[in-house]
This record gives sequence, structure tokens and C-alpha cells, in this order.
Amino acid sequence: MKSNNKIWWAISISIGVAAILGLALVVLFWHQSIQQNRPILQEIFARYGHTIVVIGLALIAGLGFILARVFRTAILPMNQLPEEVELIHSVNPAHRIHIKGAYGLMQLVEKINAGAEQYEKMEKSVFDRVQIAKAELEEEKNILAAIMAELPEAVMVCNKDGMIILYNSQAKRYFGEKSNTLQANHPPDVVNDTAADQKGQAHLGIGRSIFGIINENMIRHALGEIRTRLERNEEDVTSAFVVTDRANRLLKAEAAPILNPEKEFSGFIVIFNDITQGLRLEARAEFLLKSFQQRIRHSVASIKSAVEIIQTYPEIDPSREHQLKEIIHTESKSLEQLIQRDSKETFKQTRNQWPLVPVSIPELLEGLQKKANQRLGIHLKIEPCIGRCRVKIDTYAMTLVLLFVLERICAETGEHQFACRFSEDEDFVFLDFSWKGTPVKIDKFRQWESMQLNFMKEEMPLHLKEVLDHHNAEIWPYVDRQDQKKSCLRLYMPTYRPQEQESVRHAAILPASRPEFYDFDLFHQPGQSPDLDKRLLKDLSYTVFDTETTGLDPSGGDAIVSIGALRIVNEHILSEESFDQLVNPQRDIPMSATKIHGIDHAMIKSQPTIDGVLPAFFKYTEETIIVAHNAAFDMRMLQTYEKKTGIRFVNPVLDTLLLSAIVHPAQEDQTLSSIARRLGVSVIDRHTAMGDAMMTAKIFIKMIPLLEKKGIQTLGEAREASKKTYYARMTF
Repeated sequence: MKSNNKIWWAISISIGVAAILGLALVVLFWHQSIQQNRPILQEIFARYGHTIVVIGLALIAGLGFILARVFRTAILPMNQLPEEVELIHSVNPAHRIHIKGAYGLMQLVEKINAGAEQYEKMEKSVFDRVQIAKAELEEEKNILAAIMAELPEAVMVCNKDGMIILYNSQAKRYFGEKSNTLQANHPPDVVNDTAADQKGQAHLGIGRSIFGIINENMIRHALGEIRTRLERNEEDVTSAFVVTDRANRLLKAEAAPILNPEKEFSGFIVIFNDITQGLRLEARAEFLLKSFQQRIRHSVASIKSAVEIIQTYPEIDPSREHQLKEIIHTESKSLEQLIQRDSKETFKQTRNQWPLVPVSIPELLEGLQKKANQRLGIHLKIEPCIGRCRVKIDTYAMTLVLLFVLERICAETGEHQFACRFSEDEDFVFLDFSWKGTPVKIDKFRQWESMQLNFMKEEMPLHLKEVLDHHNAEIWPYVDRQDQKKSCLRLYMPTYRPQEQESVRHAAILPASRPEFYDFDLFHQPGQSPDLDKRLLKDLSYTVFDTETTGLDPSGGDAIVSIGALRIVNEHILSEESFDQLVNPQRDIPMSATKIHGIDHAMIKSQPTIDGVLPAFFKYTEETIIVAHNAAFDMRMLQTYEKKTGIRFVNPVLDTLLLSAIVHPAQEDQTLSSIARRLGVSVIDRHTAMGDAMMTAKIFIKMIPLLEKKGIQTLGEAREASKKTYYARMTF
């Protein structure tokens, strides 16, 4: 609503009020006049009625203009003045008041502007000193960032709810996106820097959940182990497992806890190492070792046979004896070469790259017993045994192996009652599972060994046999000799003997004062909750976005040609985790639209259509509040594609247009550029999706403290206040 509109409304209302007052006075005068004077008055009105009416209207109009003048020079400026002053001392010290009004009011404005000049100079002085101190901290931060970036391991730091608060470049290499733009020839589910990948994985980003990147069951299992070991005050409180990255590389993951100064669990660190090549070397070493053993056996057998013949037949023919001695000599030389050459090649290969950690068998079986009962309905009775029988395994992988086998036995035999006992000798630990019923045939079990290891929604990219081989373990079925009706299954693994040189990862304990290098405040952030309306605005994560279109009529066929978005976490804009994508609208772009946003047909003809872009953007907005300026329009544009793509955005929405009307109701211009200038936000790349999204994000961050001053602190309060504004009635 423009200023002139308000003034004319004020004039109209003033004239109306004056007319009513004048009419009321006439009526009152007429009724109060003396009865004998009324004929005289009637005669006067009969002769000079038109003149009296004209004079009356002129007086009414004059009174109306006087009232409008008072409204424009006194009432309206006084309503605007508090908002203008608040802008100066809250979010934009460079703002100056330019309202016009009465002489006294203008003098007050001059005094306020003069005070604002002094305030800005003082703030700049403080700002300069802060910048010097910040530069020193920034240097330390950059040193830490450089160290993190150059670490050979990928590192992720998460709070206790699994929200990522720090990651390095290696983590982005393993779990980040593959390219900066979507390609037009990619199918809709292909993801890059702005989307999820073919597996539907979520984005790697600050404030996002690690569960969208790594199987949640693996992380939950690891955290369960960590908490158990912390409760037992064990020295080694880490947990290790194997995951795959976006390129299907095998990564060894080590999770270690982060404890606060009171040694309470506050989060965890996950360190990843690529073991793909190491496992290949191990497989190569396995092959070479077996080949080495076979060749040794062959040579030894030949030598042994020749020696036995010579010893058995001392009177053997000299020529035959010579042949046997030649065999012994040849095989001996062969053994010598084999030992000198092939043994080095065999044993120089790296072995045991799989992440294995020491675990006691009772601890392993305790977790197995719970999962078997909860997920398979199996009652597993663990028979009491003496000793702890320690082994070195990947507990997640081995638990998955045993659940997989038990599930197969249930399906094969229909049994749900199992007993388990364990024992050990000098070299091996034995786990025996037994049940009353049909035994599993050895050929059936060999079929299971060649199957990929998966159990319900949990899986590993390896076969059962491969996981067992990496643990140097074996499983085979047998029948109990003492009870022919009892079928059994035995798993044996090497006994673990601790070595003094083995390194142990300890829990990371945070200092009492919070480090300033990264935003660790997220440790104390509450997790995502269904009751979002009760969450504080400053505690939520946001996706701020904007669209550029072919026109302004969503229902009339106008289409999106560009989407730009940024994320806000903990009141910080994550500009490096942006979404910026051109879209082929599959229709002409009018010249009038191109003049505004600069996008023409040549720029979008090779870009993906909305079918490919919208799934990626949907993934990008997961678990966030959507923010836009004039959101009614942008959300309506997204809604027009619901039937075509099957994608529906159900995120809560906040609109900076409505929020501005809440914090500055007396301001007449609520366009994005005007709001930006009021709040001291630079207007850059206007009418580009990414430029407008960045401007909206900066505006929104500055609005949060202004809303708090209005008593609006939660998402629910902001939404309710938005509904009551004039602009909330706008539809598209």
C-alpha cells in the first residue's frame, strides 16, 4: 500500500467525519431553535439555501483537509517514529530517519539522527576492536581447519542425537555429492551437489543427521556399545564397523564418545579410513599363501617319497638311485627359490584390514539375545559358562551374521527355541547353537554362505562367507552324538590375546569453556520434534529459497526456471551447502520475464526438467522450516507440480513479508529490497533465485531478535502472528 493511498484514505475519512459533525450541528441547531424563529429560518434557507450549502460544504472540506494535515504531519509520523528508532539501535545503526512532519517533530528527528551518528561511530569503534580480536581467533580457526582438511582420515563430529556439527574435506569426498549441477540426461533420482544420490541418501551438511548418510542401525549399535563400555569404566570405549561410501568403497569406521566436563555423553566422533585396497591386498595375500602352501606340500611330498624309496631299497639300481637324488636336488632348489622369492611376495601383503575390536563372548551374546527376541521372536537360552572367552571381531558384522543364520534356520525348520553355550581352548573360541528338530544339511548351509549378508533392513555389501573369512571364522552344522534329536551349529573364532603395543582410543572430554573454533553449541540443541510449534525460532534449522519463473500466474501455466536455496543452522547461513539449479520449463520464456531475471531459452535448453530437479530439492529441504519472501507465490508454484512429480512439500513455512509486517506494521513498503535497505542488508544479484534467497536469509536472521522484542519467540507464535497480518490474505 503506497503513501498516497493512505493520505487519500485519511482525507476521505476526515471529510466524512467533518460532514457528519456539520450535519449533526445543523440538526441540533434546528431542534433547539425557538418555535417562532423557525419560519424566519425557513425563509432564509429558501432564499439563500444554495449559498449556505456551498459555504457549508466548503467549511466541511476545509475541516477535512485540516484533519488530514494533522494526520499526515503528526499522527502518521509519530506511528512510524518508534519503528525507525528501533531499526537504528537494533539491526541497522546506519539507518537514518527521513519522515516529514510538524516543526517540532522535525527537530526531534534531527536530534535522533545526530544521536544515531554518535551511536554509529561508537559502535564502529567497538566493531573495529572486535574485528582485531576476531582476526586473531580466525587465524587459529584457519589453522585447525587446515589441519582437519589435510587429515588422511575422514572425520565427522556429531551431537548426541546424531546431528552433524563438523566434518572435513575427506568426509565430503566419501559422503558428499559428486558434481555441482544436475545434468539434463540424468534420470530424476540422480543426485549431485544439490541433491541426494541414486541410493536416496541424504545430504552431508552441518545440522543434518548422520543417520541419513550411514545406516542408522550401525550407528545405534555402535553408540550402544560405547555407552555400555562407559558404564563399565572400560579403558577402550570405541566401537568399529564397516560402511560403504557413495562410490561403494569399503570404509573402516571408528566411533568414539565425546564427554562434557562432568563426563556425561555429549556426542561422538566417527573416523573413516578407506580399507578397500587393503582388503584386496589381504585377499591377494590369502591366495598367495594358499598357493605357497600347495607348492611346498608338493615339493616336500616329492622329496619324502624319493627318500623313502632309497631307505626302503638300499640295493636299488644305481641309475634309479641317481634319478631319485636328482628329484631331491631339484625339489630342494625349488623350495629354496620359493622361500627366497615367493615367501617375500606372500607375506609382504597387508592382512587384517577389517576393523576388529576385542569383545567378550558374554557381551556379544547378550546383545544377540535381545535382538533375536525383539526382531525374530526367537528365545535364545544362554547356558552358563566359566570365563569371558574374548575374541576380536566387528561386533555389528558378527551379530548380523548370527541373526542372518538364525533367521534362515527358523525359516528352514520352523524352530524358535535355541540354546547356546561357549567354550575355548588355547587357540579358538567355540560357540554352539542347538535346537530340537530338523538339522540343516551341509549343502544348504553352503548356499547360505554364498548369499549377500542382509537381515531385514540391515545389510552389508559382502557375502556371509566373505565376512567369516575376514574374521578367520568358520561355521558348520552337526548332530549331537549324545542326543540324536538335537541339531547343532558351531561357530569358531580365534581366541583374542591382548598385546601391549595395541593402541586405545580414549573418550574426548570437552574443556569447561567452550572452544571458539567451531559452533559446538549444537551439542545442546534439542533434536527434531513433532511439536515444532513449541521450538524457539533461533533453535530451528531452515531452508530459505526463491524461484524465478516464466510469469506470475501459477494456475495459468507459468513454470519455474530456477530454484536457489540456502540453509540456516543455529542462526548461521551455510553458504557452501547451497542449492542452485536452472530448470527447463518445457515452454517459452516471455521476453518480459527474461528482462527481470535474465534467464533465456539458450540458458535452460540443456538443463533438467522439474521432474529431475524437484526430488533433489525435496531432499534438500528435509527436516527444515521453509522460509521465503512472499512465500504464497513460491509455494503455489511448487504445488502446481504435485500431480506430475508426486512430491508434496509439507514443511512448516515462514514468510519474511508477513514477518516484516509484524515487526514494522507502520512501514508502507514491504518489498524485499525495501526491507533489506531498512535492515542494512546489501541488495546484490536482485531477481536471481540464489541472490534473492541469500538476501532473504540475511533478512530473516536479523528479524529473529526483532520478533523476540515483540514477544514472538517460537515457531507457533510466529505463524499465529503471521496469520493476523494484512498480507496473509494474498493468494495466487
